[in-house]
Amino acid sequence: MKKIILCLLLLLIITPEAIASPGDTTWVTIYNIRKITQWGNYDTTAVLPTGKTYRKIKLHYILGRYACPAGTQYCGSWDYTTQVYVKPAANDTMEIARIITPYATDWLATNRKHDFVVDVSDYASVLNGNLDFRYKYDGYSWGFTLTLKLEMIEGTPPMEALAAKNIYDGNYSYGNTSDPIENHLIEKPFIYNSPVAKAFVKNTISGHGSDDNGCGEFCSKYYDLKINGAAVSQKQLWKSDCGLNNISPQTGTWLYERANWCPGQIVYPIHHDISSLTSPAATFSVDVDMEPYTSPTQSNAGGFNVVSQLISYGAPNFNTDVSIEDIISPNADPNYARANTICVNPKIKIKNTGTNPITQIVFSYSVTGGSAATYTWTGNLNFLDEAIVELGPTLPLYNGNATNQFNVVIDMVNGSSGDQNLFNNTYRSTYNAVKVYPNKFIVYYSANAATSTINPGYNESHWKITNDLGTVVYSRTNLANTTVYKDTVTLPDGCYTFTMDDDGCDGVSWWAYQYYNPNPGSGSLRFNKISPAIPLKSFNGDFGCQVNERFMTASLVTSIKDTEVKSDIQLFPNPAANILNLSIDVLEDQKMIFVITDITGKEVKIGQISTSGSEIYTINTENLLNGMYFITCKFEKAEAKTLKFIVEK
Repeated sequence: MKKIILCLLLLLIITPEAIASPGDTTWVTIYNIRKITQWGNYDTTAVLPTGKTYRKIKLHYILGRYACPAGTQYCGSWDYTTQVYVKPAANDTMEIARIITPYATDWLATNRKHDFVVDVSDYASVLNGNLDFRYKYDGYSWGFTLTLKLEMIEGTPPMEALAAKNIYDGNYSYGNTSDPIENHLIEKPFIYNSPVAKAFVKNTISGHGSDDNGCGEFCSKYYDLKINGAAVSQKQLWKSDCGLNNISPQTGTWLYERANWCPGQIVYPIHHDISSLTSPAATFSVDVDMEPYTSPTQSNAGGFNVVSQLISYGAPNFNTDVSIEDIISPNADPNYARANTICVNPKIKIKNTGTNPITQIVFSYSVTGGSAATYTWTGNLNFLDEAIVELGPTLPLYNGNATNQFNVVIDMVNGSSGDQNLFNNTYRSTYNAVKVYPNKFIVYYSANAATSTINPGYNESHWKITNDLGTVVYSRTNLANTTVYKDTVTLPDGCYTFTMDDDGCDGVSWWAYQYYNPNPGSGSLRFNKISPAIPLKSFNGDFGCQVNERFMTASLVTSIKDTEVKSDIQLFPNPAANILNLSIDVLEDQKMIFVITDITGKEVKIGQISTSGSEIYTINTENLLNGMYFITCKFEKAEAKTLKFIVEK
């Protein structure tokens, strides 16, 4: 996905001496497809521009996979903690980003990578000149590639970042009475001087390891922030939305809730504004106290990775300024995968970057080549607060424009034209076209045997279809276990959203089901044509908490190509023993080559199938060892498909 910031945007591959204007962007590469071959520290030096002011600095952390040499003992994927540090001369070595790697076992077979984007503007005071960087990889198994790039957007920031200093930085055992965590999280004195006008305590904390109570990875605990000995804020360290991860599905236990992190996500820092509690030239103390806890397994206690920093800024630069921070939808960015694709109701993220409260904003938005629509937002947004704005259904996003570019502009703020900083008032995204389905089709759901704890007596999963106004037009609730439902839906021309929620947040088909007692088995979900009853869309059952499909009906647009699925494959049984069945649906007679690889990327079986229509074919797997595999099916006239399966005998 390429984001283009309008108004004099110039993408540069430059030396630090290059001259730039507000809105121009400098890219600095720190690592380029660096293979991670062992645990530990990876150090390098990069040359950053000097003497420049940046409106925003973003770190692009691009993770990929590589095929390890044959015989490599530790080469795979897991939920490993990775940290990016800067090591400025005569200053603290500071963490600027923390990413937990995903369960990326299938990334080799699918040639997948992911760009995690982290706002590192807090460290603008040290991100200049010859600068040492450290990438820390905490994992016993490797096979990842790393690309690190800085996107440095010139312009005037909301405030000038003046300094950053460490308060704490370390991995500390939690619940161990012989070495309590509070022995490390001690009260510390600090002082700052003018021209500092704003000060923040920035905490990045994640729990790892596990005792008999699941602490620290699988237990929800809080911390208290104390300034001058008085508690000023309490934060719960828990992520309850891992099953809504945008990198999904993954292998492993990706959907489990965890202590402030999820596999394949940024560990987001928590900012505490302490400006009103402190003042220049006056010493104050900072203390972080974890919730009291004693581990029942003292020799095997988990812990918390705690990085706490004091971030100081100068006075705000604007009185009235609104920044468009990002376009959530429509957007082809995988970081917003669950929010896309759409055909109406665009969503954007905005931020008040001026000191005056924002109560009204008038936006105009359009698809490149099409007419613009307007939307007026009202609310109360204070300095540095963010909001998600849904622009409404006025503008259809399916007008046949070949560019698939969406534009949004701030026209008025608080009743006046524009604001004090025009360089953050415009944003553009590139998006994928929404799918087109017939006005009449079948929602096919084969329920598993997972009984809901939220709605006892019924299946965990239930679905609904809503129109562009959010009105439910079809739904299926209170479903029975191990039952097949075939619902014919008839929809007028319009834009719709199909949503299936799972109360257990583990989808309808998940590899770990086989280890449960009782085993709920696997369900399946798809859209079928009326005649012949072949799939229009088959959903991956490993969707976690929720799966969405946004679509429009076929007769709405004639200028968009038919976007029906050209091929569909389902595997059963999964896990397989000696036989794996492929259910294949294609729209044209064609050959298909399949390649089965193990988790290291090694090819273990290759074959060819001549297929037509809707057929079931059998592959012999009796020579495959127990474990996880991936099958890639390559068609002559359709897109390739890769699915994972397990062999268990």
